[in-house]
Amino acid sequence: MAQRMEYLVKGLAVVFLTLFVVQTMSDCNVCQSNKVACINSTSFYLCFGDATPHRDQLYHCLDGFDCTNLTAICVQKSSQRPPSCGDTSQCGQCSASSNYLFACQSRGIFQMCYGATRPAGKFGYCPSGKVCDASSTAICVDEEKSQTVTCDISDELVDTTTASTAVTTESSTDSTTDSSTESTTEESTTVAALTPAQMCSQRKVSGLFPTIPTDPYCQRYISCYFKNTTLIRSEEFNCPEKSFFVSQTQSCVYVNPGYCIQS
Repeated sequence: MAQRMEYLVKGLAVVFLTLFVVQTMSDCNVCQSNKVACINSTSFYLCFGDATPHRDQLYHCLDGFDCTNLTAICVQKSSQRPPSCGDTSQCGQCSASSNYLFACQSRGIFQMCYGATRPAGKFGYCPSGKVCDASSTAICVDEEKSQTVTCDISDELVDTTTASTAVTTESSTDSTTDSSTESTTEESTTVAALTPAQMCSQRKVSGLFPTIPTDPYCQRYISCYFKNTTLIRSEEFNCPEKSFFVSQTQSCVYVNPGYCIQS
């Protein structure tokens, strides 16, 4: 009798644990029962009772805490309770893919790397029912339940217009070009991100500036040094771990300014 009771208690514990894990699972960037929308494992927007997240302010959990659908929102990390929204540490990382072939920018958006350390050019989109997978040379694989996603961010959080906007400014400087040539030039330049030298040439002053396209994690920045009007040096750098580049102060700070995605 005692043994049967022990089995019964263990069975109920397993059921309870399973239900607890299922209840903490959710979709990224979706308003949950606790009135927040987790956009990755540690960051979230407030919903204020609406069905749509308010994106004017991005909030972050403390180190060691996950964003969940529980009342406390941020709960200490646990192997038995996954966060509401998955891992984002490999988002935009060419190194996540074999031979630096491509980088996943979200669940369904990617950019090619072609052996470079950071992605550039046009954004690619996975077909419906597929997700970007850096471990596969197919880039997009069938979406399955409980699978590990390379970059667990909702597609709508990716700004796919920044790169084309930046290069369009540069390509439109020659007003003597006829319309057909200008159209062709504009189309071809959108496939490549700007180099540090190109970005500094646009700034025309010495200082530290955001990259183009803008890094949503606020990690990368460029350093420009001009002597009179001549560009002497242009380099790209990364902020130290857990810090963020702020263009207003031209420095890396350890307090998130509110618009940076925290990986």
